[in-house]
Amino acid sequence: MATLYEGYNFEGRSVDVYASEENLSGLRFNDKARSARFQGEWRVCEDAGFGGRCQTVRGDVPDLNRIGMAERISSLQTSSGGYGGGYGGGGRPGWSGGQGRSAEGARSVFFPYPSFDGRDIAAGGMSANAFCRSQGLGPALYYDSNDRAPSAVDGEGRYVANTTIIRDLLCRRY
Repeated sequence: MATLYEGYNFEGRSVDVYASEENLSGLRFNDKARSARFQGEWRVCEDAGFGGRCQTVRGDVPDLNRIGMAERISSLQTSSGGYGGGYGGGGRPGWSGGQGRSAEGARSVFFPYPSFDGRDIAAGGMSANAFCRSQGLGPALYYDSNDRAPSAVDGEGRYVANTTIIRDLLCRRY
């Protein structure tokens, strides 16, 4: 998890990011962060879509000027490879929470519109579990697959044509 704060020294309005976020404008936090706390290793970028100048960061950063990123972060993503690394510290490249903001519960995390490299994820237990594991979480508890797409990506990263896709996904915390 990453928590961005509008003020220095972890003060003011804040937003929690549980998975990669391609555009902080949707959370009304684009170019607002002045301090942050990071669980695991994260990559923060100046432009939406992980573009522009990016920095790798971890731990507590009470003043983002220290890394030249105060009031400049527009997107961020976990940067550790593989499925593991603990909650917030994992993050297989390409897998992200998609359009919606994830919500953390006591024993689960909800992801609306999960995606892989901006593409929909094909419905199925293997794909749902792969997404949850990529976020450093346990297995999928539930997924909704009432929507269809002309193409999507399965749990192995292969493209699938004309398939049902995951829209809402609930992952178990360890």
